Amino acid sequence: MPPIERQPVTRRAVLSGSLAAVLLGLTACTDTEPQPAASTGAAAGNATPRTFRIAAAAPPLSLDPAVAGDNDSFRVTRQIYETLISIDPQTGGPVAGLAESWTESEDGLRYTFTLRQGVKFHDGTAFNAEAVLANFKRWLGMNSELRSRSLQGFTQVFHHTSQIPKLPKDDEQAQAPNDTKAGDKQDLAPVMAQQKAQLEAMRTLLEEDLFSGKSEGGSASYFASVSALDEYTLELKLRRRLTGVIEAFTLPGLAIAAPSALKGGPKDNPAEKLTEHPVGTGPYRFAKRTEEHVLLEVNKEYWNQQRLNSNPQHPQRVEISAIASAHNRQTELLAGDIDAFDMVSVEVLRTLVRNARMVVNRDPFSVLYLGLHHDAPWLEKPAFRRALAMAIDKGRLVRELFISGSKAASTLLPPTFGVENPENVLFYSPDDAKKLLEEIDYDGSSIPFAYPRNVARNYLTLPERCFALIAEDLAKVGIKVKPVPVDWSHGKYVQRVRHDGFKGLHLLGFSGAYRNEDDFISGILAAKQYEFSYTSPLLDAQVLAARSIAVGELRTAAYRNILTTLSHDLPIVPLVFPISALALDSVVNYYPSSPVLDEVYVDVKLSPNGKLTG
Repeated sequence: MPPIERQPVTRRAVLSGSLAAVLLGLTACTDTEPQPAASTGAAAGNATPRTFRIAAAAPPLSLDPAVAGDNDSFRVTRQIYETLISIDPQTGGPVAGLAESWTESEDGLRYTFTLRQGVKFHDGTAFNAEAVLANFKRWLGMNSELRSRSLQGFTQVFHHTSQIPKLPKDDEQAQAPNDTKAGDKQDLAPVMAQQKAQLEAMRTLLEEDLFSGKSEGGSASYFASVSALDEYTLELKLRRRLTGVIEAFTLPGLAIAAPSALKGGPKDNPAEKLTEHPVGTGPYRFAKRTEEHVLLEVNKEYWNQQRLNSNPQHPQRVEISAIASAHNRQTELLAGDIDAFDMVSVEVLRTLVRNARMVVNRDPFSVLYLGLHHDAPWLEKPAFRRALAMAIDKGRLVRELFISGSKAASTLLPPTFGVENPENVLFYSPDDAKKLLEEIDYDGSSIPFAYPRNVARNYLTLPERCFALIAEDLAKVGIKVKPVPVDWSHGKYVQRVRHDGFKGLHLLGFSGAYRNEDDFISGILAAKQYEFSYTSPLLDAQVLAARSIAVGELRTAAYRNILTTLSHDLPIVPLVFPISALALDSVVNYYPSSPVLDEVYVDVKLSPNGKLTG
């Protein structure tokens, strides 16, 4: 069989972000010849299935998307399950998925979905409205422990357990911090005035009848009901308009599982079998899992045969392995033992380029941040938090630790949202940081600083080095830190800093899953009372108000006000908007990169003989 020529990367593909693949302009000066991997194709007479072997930085925590919160889990579940709404790879907008079409009522409180017919789950049962209702019933009935594991599911989208915030009776939240000097209070006066105005506006808003009908969850739950109008028609009712709810149905945590797999387990989790044996409607079936590997096989009865047939070189089998070290992932790729690996770090990038391996960049749609626990010694002081924020050289972090194109972050929202920085954003100024520390008589006490070990995330490929650079910056202004390395595996790190009330500083990040500001703000602040010991009824009211505003200038202004409140209170220091990247061997003709990580491997194109020409 003749080799398939690599298609040139078009300007449209680069601009759309569908294939931001680069050889970094260094192929002309490589000092090592390309080393083609052994073929994974299925030539004539060869029964070996075309296999795509990709290495991640960590194993999946759960194969049940409804109770998962890590992208290594979603990497697997996106192959097995599908959602009612899919993502257009070119525009990023919502397109038909398991729902062929949908309509929205004029008041935004009712959505009608027409479901796709002829779809079957991997267990042979039919997909229909009753199957979707079974999933909604399961999401509604999950206990608090299961809900706490989810970061991109029903509870997060519909804010089902949230309560309407109660604002303070006076404008105490709009006051300057107690340790602010007279001159600083004058500088903060415009921000304080803006917060006072916001407080009054939110007070007026909360006096209105915000939500309609009764709630099965909290008083601020947007979910009203869901029902089947017929076998293939579903009606969703909301208690309040929720801008972006259609886009939210693309989230992997809202994937539809086979009803047969939602029962039979223990009372507190009847769908427990899904954590190890997923059953969906997707292009791949679950085959086997070991401690470090997941094996998937193509679903020959997949309803979208056109998708399979349009890519004759799609993987018939997928092997996903977990290799914590970037250097080890690189070694496996160069040896031909894997075809791709995720989480390329700057430390291995040049070696990859010199060996003529392709690097595929994703457009930045995540944020790395430093969490500040307000109940920790010294961190409870607003002036100390401001000094700490001004001591960090974010530009150096970007230059030394992140792939070219990454940007220093001033707020939590990536630039793609077009929300301008608020006026009270703090920038790098070590001299001002030192002055603040002198004014509050900081005594040099050591601040605990947690960071993850044995992992790479798309927002943080080099956690140990990131910790070291930040600690060095803080030391330059006199702030001492105590290293607290915590192993990432099995959710230990996230549990430590998000739920156990770790008191100090910690590194963490967030990856956007669909284009909506609330996905970032509410996702990062989901456990703010534990992660940051931070509560703000004003912020809660601002966020609640912003969710229902249509896309446009008013919505942008509302989120700028939210960022102003966060910059004033400082539970978080945003650090970097990173570009993440994958490395591909020559056997891979095409990889469907996505800034929201919606990467389904049936769209991967494998070369039948491991060589690329052209």
